[in-house]
Amino acid sequence: MRLVNTRNKGTTRRGFVKNVAAGAGGIALANSLGEALTPDQSGLMAAPEETQSTDGTKYGRYFLSDNRQPPKAMDFVSLNSLPPFPEIAGPQTYFRGASALPGATATIGWQVFIAPVCWETPHVHKYDEFLIFLGAELPDLCKSFDAEIDLWMGEEMEKHTITSTTVVFIPKGMQHCPLNFRAIRKPVLFHALYLGPNLDRSERVPDFDLNTFDWGGPVNLKTFGPPKKK
Repeated sequence: MRLVNTRNKGTTRRGFVKNVAAGAGGIALANSLGEALTPDQSGLMAAPEETQSTDGTKYGRYFLSDNRQPPKAMDFVSLNSLPPFPEIAGPQTYFRGASALPGATATIGWQVFIAPVCWETPHVHKYDEFLIFLGAELPDLCKSFDAEIDLWMGEEMEKHTITSTTVVFIPKGMQHCPLNFRAIRKPVLFHALYLGPNLDRSERVPDFDLNTFDWGGPVNLKTFGPPKKK
């Protein structure tokens, strides 16, 4: 094997050593900066080691199964729960992320909408989100979609109307909603997939009034959760 001499002609031994030292120092500095600027996500990627499996197995803590108990309202641990309003067929199925499985980094819901309803003020999230709209009839979840759903996006409140099976990507920090299931001719299977350990939200428009918002026609407005403080 032939060794290639990387030492430049005209460079003294002292200069060569100086260049090598400077290069090594730069690499070390870059590595240090990289470690400082890159957040350690190891604690988010797996369940904490101290979490014990209730069934006595090593990996049982990574499983969440239906407890076969009657569904309850505002249940953020069980898979089955009562929906917030009757326009969603009950029970609904929802995985609530880290509150249900410690260490989990996503939440996702499975909700079947059977009648028109609208809700949700404009807000943003800390993590990316996907809103998935499907038909609810097997075997074809695409062709069975028969609805009209309005979603407002961005600070411009740009209106989009969904009329076929659709996946909407909402990057973290992007304003979205209200959401109006305006016409439901066949049941709609709706998934909200959130890539954070727990669902968070920050209101983007102070004192936004859903009652005076221009929906473009009559709506079935619903609200849920604790009343806002006056």
